[in-house]
Amino acid sequence: MNLSTYLRDPVVIDESTNLDEACERIRVEDHTVVFMAQQDKLFPVKSFALLLAMQGPREEWSLEPLITGPPLRVVSLDELTAQALDVLADEVTLVSTDTGLKYILREDFLLTMVSAEPNSDVAWLRKLFSSIPRGLMIVDLNYAVVNSNKEALRMLRMTESDLGRIRMNDLLGSRFFQYVQNTHNALLNQVITAKNGQPALLVDFVPLVNNNSISGVALVLQDLPSVESMALELDSVRQLNQDLEAILSTIYDEIIVVDAEGKLLRASQHYIAAHWKQPPHELIGEEILKYNACGALVCQVIREVQSTRRKVSLMHNESEYPMVCAGNPIFTKKGKLERIVVASRDLTEVSRLQSELERTRKQSEDYRRELEGLRQRVTQRTGTVPIYVSTAMHEVMREAERVAQFSTTVLLTGESGVGKEIIANAIHSLSERRHQPFVKINCAAIPEALLESELFGYERGAFSGAKQDGKIGLFVKAHKGTLFLDEISDLPFGIQSKLLRAIQEREVYPVGGTTPVKFDVQIIAAANRSLVELVNKGEFRADLYYRINVFPIEVPPLRERKEDIAVLANHFLHQFNQRYQRNLRFSRSAIELLEAYEFPGNVRELQNVVQRMAIKNDGEVIDALVVENVLMNSQKTQRHSSHGRTPSPSRFEQVIPLKDAISQVEAELIALAMAKYGTTSRAAEALGISQSSVSRKYRNIAKQNR
Repeated sequence: MNLSTYLRDPVVIDESTNLDEACERIRVEDHTVVFMAQQDKLFPVKSFALLLAMQGPREEWSLEPLITGPPLRVVSLDELTAQALDVLADEVTLVSTDTGLKYILREDFLLTMVSAEPNSDVAWLRKLFSSIPRGLMIVDLNYAVVNSNKEALRMLRMTESDLGRIRMNDLLGSRFFQYVQNTHNALLNQVITAKNGQPALLVDFVPLVNNNSISGVALVLQDLPSVESMALELDSVRQLNQDLEAILSTIYDEIIVVDAEGKLLRASQHYIAAHWKQPPHELIGEEILKYNACGALVCQVIREVQSTRRKVSLMHNESEYPMVCAGNPIFTKKGKLERIVVASRDLTEVSRLQSELERTRKQSEDYRRELEGLRQRVTQRTGTVPIYVSTAMHEVMREAERVAQFSTTVLLTGESGVGKEIIANAIHSLSERRHQPFVKINCAAIPEALLESELFGYERGAFSGAKQDGKIGLFVKAHKGTLFLDEISDLPFGIQSKLLRAIQEREVYPVGGTTPVKFDVQIIAAANRSLVELVNKGEFRADLYYRINVFPIEVPPLRERKEDIAVLANHFLHQFNQRYQRNLRFSRSAIELLEAYEFPGNVRELQNVVQRMAIKNDGEVIDALVVENVLMNSQKTQRHSSHGRTPSPSRFEQVIPLKDAISQVEAELIALAMAKYGTTSRAAEALGISQSSVSRKYRNIAKQNR
């Protein structure tokens, strides 16, 4: 079949073209494609799209939107068969001939190719199609096979001798062929089981159109099992690629992959912007070495890997953006360099973190020296060493040392048992009054009738039972020293006004006396209840509150400074050992349980618990089981005293929400595991969860049981 018979004269439209004449030519000559000329370039346009655009009023015609593809290249007639694969890739191709510019449609070129004689210029294409792992077949309008490759014959279980007698509608049915002939549209991916019993096939029906009329149908056949296998393989590759992309996106380092020549093949989402002219993912397929698109260090690593064929690691920390870069070669089975994987890390953040670490170390060392100095100063003056390691208590002691330089009234607040008296003692010991008396009184422990005489003293014969010589009050006893008023929140309302006057005037009237006695003391008050709430309730004088709240210091509870639990527990156990000549010590698991407990009674409860455990323990090591038993008994005692009854055993006596039931069972299992194994690490191993989860959940259980 002569190729030149399918070449047609193009309909070219530009600004000077009479569109009415062009449309008439399209109808008469039956063109499916026209060409628009712009700046010496031709663009293909579907003829029916042009006709639709011209349906409206002439002044509304706009041909510019019809251009949807790139300009066409022109192929000479002599080179048409040599460039057959490129021609088949385009829907239409412009052809230059001796008689002028022509064009040929892909369908027409394909038809000439499959119908060519064995010794023609395109005979090699027939061999190419024969080697393609797809069935290719041309069927005419009478359903006879015009041409076929061997793969199609294999799939249909036919021989070349069968081609002359078999009609394809008998094998594949007529309706697909009829649809293509009537509509001129292709039918793709049709699953068909032929009548001769071969496996199901995936068939494409493509019309072969010539001069607006169909001349035949091209069939593309694929084995359905092979299609499924390819689909599964493609899905596996796609999943692997997704996993790789996910891994690369989570890696903090910059990762790129180049081929042996330096062409960028893959890049991670994270990259070091200072070392790239543009984001690396925009350079995929480019030779980054040729254009110096990446930083000098990356280029140097790639070149050295190419030359040495070994792993190369380089560091550059002299610039504003220090970085380290490592290149790893990947070889084929034959030892040929195939890929280079380059990992780069920005050291700017590392340098910053190193500087921050050095500053933190220096601050920690300064803090340690300051803490030791503070302990030494308190020890030298009182013989009592404050026991703490937490930052919170260190801040409290710094405040205590600061206010000790002045004779200012101090208000210590905090829960019962946190050690407010120790802080008051430290303030007195660090002050210039340390060689003078330190007088303490618990305002809640003395009856109201005796409290006034204790504070202010009384004259001879002031009341029945009074001493003959009278009594000096605590204010006067503390002259030049410090007076510690503990539990001032429980001070009777009637005494509060007299205390306010004594603090304001710095003098007291003894009971039964008429002459005031002057005094010079630093007053330290302590309260375990909120004085602000008491003032709002009218149970504490507001003027007295503002008089004593000159320099407030809040002592945090033990549950907010868990770092102190271990050192305090060991300190109390050491005191017990010295007193009773014992050699007890805590196991690591025992300390873990103590640190998980909330200690509502604070340091005082911890001291009592340590003594209880020391007495109950049989050996030299206090293990987690002893701690568990003591703490659980302590919780039961607290619950009994709080509610007046023991809790009911843990069981389901009625229907409860499933979420609550799961939480209850979880709490019981954790408590059981802790009682059996003793340590959070062993309990976590038995329960199949992390040690931190056991520690956190057990702490919550202990809190709920209080």
